[in-house]
Amino acid sequence: MTSYITNTATGQTQMGSQPKPGERLLQSAGYTHLYQIGSAADLPSLGSSPTVGTISDYLFTKTGKTGTTDEDVSDLIDTKDPTKLAYLGVQQLLAGRIPDNIEMIGNLLSSLGKPIDDRKMLLEDVVGWLATTGRSRHHGPNSFVNGVQGQFINLLWGDLSHPPTVTLAPEHRYRSADGSYNNLTGFPMLGAAKQPYARSVKPLHAHAPDVAEPEDFFDAILRRKPGPHGFKAHPAGISSLLFAFANLIIHDLFWTNNQPDPDSPMDNKPNDDHAKQDQTQKKPAANDPPKKRGRSKQWQNLTSSYLSLDPLYGVDQTEQDRVRDYSEGNLGRGLLYPDTFASSRLLLMPSASCALLVLFCRNHNRVAKKVLELNEQKRWNPNPSEIRTTEERKKQDDEVFGTARLVNCNYFVQMILHDYLQSILGSVQADSDWSLDPRTQIKTLLGSTPKAVGNSVSIEFNILYRWHSCLSMRQTQWLEEKMSKGLPSRKWDDLNEGAFMRAMESLMKELNAGAGTDPRNWKLSKYEVTPATVGGAETVEQGTYERDPATGKFRDEDIARILRDATYDVAGAFGAQHTPAVLRWIDCQGMRTARDVWRACTLNEFREYLGLKAFESFKEWNSDETIANAMEDLVGHPSNIPLHAGLHGEESKAPRLGAGLCPGYTISRAILSDAVALVRGDRFYTDSATADALTDWGLNDCQPDPRDGSYGGMLQRLIINNLPNQYACNDVALLFPFMVPKTIYQILTDISPQKALKYSLNLQPYAPIGFKTVQVSPDRKLICKISGEASSIYEPFFSNSY
Repeated sequence: MTSYITNTATGQTQMGSQPKPGERLLQSAGYTHLYQIGSAADLPSLGSSPTVGTISDYLFTKTGKTGTTDEDVSDLIDTKDPTKLAYLGVQQLLAGRIPDNIEMIGNLLSSLGKPIDDRKMLLEDVVGWLATTGRSRHHGPNSFVNGVQGQFINLLWGDLSHPPTVTLAPEHRYRSADGSYNNLTGFPMLGAAKQPYARSVKPLHAHAPDVAEPEDFFDAILRRKPGPHGFKAHPAGISSLLFAFANLIIHDLFWTNNQPDPDSPMDNKPNDDHAKQDQTQKKPAANDPPKKRGRSKQWQNLTSSYLSLDPLYGVDQTEQDRVRDYSEGNLGRGLLYPDTFASSRLLLMPSASCALLVLFCRNHNRVAKKVLELNEQKRWNPNPSEIRTTEERKKQDDEVFGTARLVNCNYFVQMILHDYLQSILGSVQADSDWSLDPRTQIKTLLGSTPKAVGNSVSIEFNILYRWHSCLSMRQTQWLEEKMSKGLPSRKWDDLNEGAFMRAMESLMKELNAGAGTDPRNWKLSKYEVTPATVGGAETVEQGTYERDPATGKFRDEDIARILRDATYDVAGAFGAQHTPAVLRWIDCQGMRTARDVWRACTLNEFREYLGLKAFESFKEWNSDETIANAMEDLVGHPSNIPLHAGLHGEESKAPRLGAGLCPGYTISRAILSDAVALVRGDRFYTDSATADALTDWGLNDCQPDPRDGSYGGMLQRLIINNLPNQYACNDVALLFPFMVPKTIYQILTDISPQKALKYSLNLQPYAPIGFKTVQVSPDRKLICKISGEASSIYEPFFSNSY
């Protein structure tokens, strides 16, 4: 290697063939070139060592070249600042100052990616080096020392938030009803309800003049073939309950305002309260001509952009007040009305999503009662009736409610990070409790990753989360049954807005959830399928699940039945030609909005935004020749593939470790980025997630336990805490509810047959009367399953035996 050396005696630069002190270390690491920049006058003299001389600031590059020319310089120079503090040790190696600074160099290099041990006096050593090296020897600035000093200042600056992301203002301690003030750094309305959608990708690709209509895309690319043979079960055995949970996330983040703009010259009527948009307004009949409408307000998102359980708590104070228990005996306790939730939108879907909301409602009340009972900071009165004024009781009610909501939402996000992402990534296959946790502090010598900055969901992800292909056979049958109330012919190509609205109004009436109804009186839809027995036929029981008139609650057995049925019900696969025909009108409306209102980017533009390779051929997008040819006929060139049909018609991943959800390749990449942004950007999951806000008990209550048999899952804890005695504690349907029991049991068997023996598996869903736990000794429990005919006893594993 050729190296450049400046002789301090002559001031001339010469080339030497032997590596200088420290160069051998770099060469052994694969660095084959050193390139000199700057001036020798900027660097300290090494004293009486003319053979080594003064070494300038070096940039390093791993290349295969053996010399440099002017043309090579741009290839060799790193665009990053060469004087990062982390490189100080390497500079010292090159400068031959190893004996003087060997301890500082060792401490610098060993501190990379770790907290700095201040007992090693690293900061003092760096300050001493700067003071010694920066000693004035000439009149000009010392660019080398100034560069290192700049990085040292960056390190100190990065220790603190600028501006601070959290304040002690009481009004910012809890989540606001509409999601505002999540960001406290100058954008209080960022991500709040009724704010505009964001746009992630700048669309630059010209729209092709003869692109097909949405109905053409649906029929050629997305439509599921009729009958059982058209259904493809999820290849990784994902259960329908995972998509019921995904429904909570999607409806927590997205609610497009489909009402006309009140300022439109075509319609100057005042806009109705958005709480009445739960599919309850009168629409024209199927054969009525469409009414003139004003410009759409579909640019507006009516819910917040945060994972804050808005379907449970509401999107504003008006919705929230409908479910909060302000009754005389409970004001001051921060409770919700039993088994209620604010949004009726989820009633229009299979009932597993609503059953999960019921559990979250119960969990809120459980937490509220506990934090008030413990009263850790002694600022509340556990007996609110003793509080003198209604105003003071209301203040305590708000504080207890806000605390319980913070804990409950932390349950929600823990389920997303553990149960949900665990299934999406298939990490159980590795016998691992690892989870992707975006909340962690990320700080290195090169800077820190921002957090608690807020969030605003975008139109691109609104389009991405339309996972209609994953409806199971049973869910599709339920949906067709409900839609037939608006279109008795069941000719789904004829479904339009009028027929859709009639069907939804019929369902809402059946569930006692029409406009202006009290959430305390809403029912849940029943669709119980009993598998066929030998010599018998499958039976279906339809109707509604009723509330207990005395308590206002649903029966535990009914909620457990809904959840268990969804766990045993295998979901549909992602991909082309798998969206049920009954959803044709809904999907086409979504495609038309993306094209005409949002002017969304193309699939390739979205992929490039994510750092993915753009598709150059249709077979690269989907290797199925039939699908690829159909898309080519519709758009002509891969760059014209629209985002909606492109995302949901793309070839899906095969199941493997790291790919448990098996969506299309682009969706697979995007949902991880979205999960990180949603969680890391929310200050209530990062900087404000403190024991002061959640209480010591609350913060501990929502932490996962990797020893509980579910690899740190939290949904099983939500179920156990709020549906006592409905599951055996080692039932795979409880511990891994997002996987079909037979599939997850096989995965556990593949990991270790001995491990699988610790779990119980029932091949068919069943509805026992309940379970009873018997503590027979301090370290031994028996779980008794109670049925109508006999009792069987199970001895479960223990939490420390995994």
